[in-house]
Amino acid sequence: MKAGLFALLASLALAAPALAEEISIEGARMSRDFTCEDGQDVVISGAENQVSLAGRCGVVKVLGSNHGLSFEAADELVVSGISIKAEGKQVGSLVVEVAKNKVRTAVKPSAESAKVDVSGADHEVELTLAGPARIEMQGAKNVLRWRAEPGVKPPSVSTSGVENRISRD
Repeated sequence: MKAGLFALLASLALAAPALAEEISIEGARMSRDFTCEDGQDVVISGAENQVSLAGRCGVVKVLGSNHGLSFEAADELVVSGISIKAEGKQVGSLVVEVAKNKVRTAVKPSAESAKVDVSGADHEVELTLAGPARIEMQGAKNVLRWRAEPGVKPPSVSTSGVENRISRD
């Protein structure tokens, strides 16, 4: 009985997919290049780090101030801090919060509709929509410019705050 149970547990352990450990960059003024394994999460925190991500990442969180990020693809990008610049080829969803961040990317939903959430103040966001999207903007003096790939309908938009601008390029 014990041998059978041991064999079952061993086979389950071998069959379970190994999850890649999160990539974590903490500190100040570092320059690093990483390759995400399929869906690997990334956290960048501190100040003034320059990070380049190759491959398809899972959730990428950029926290702190004055970071520079370039990336190929992320399931979700969260930019939370001050004066962060992020540029990439594609995200599944996007959150931009706090102040003075600049983000440029394409948004391609992995489900029915991609969600873009911008809050805080003085952000500049440029998006290319590659599928259905829902844009929510709160705060003050945020600017979001978007364009759509051929055949993609305009996004649904919800705004509140002061002097926010959403425009189609």
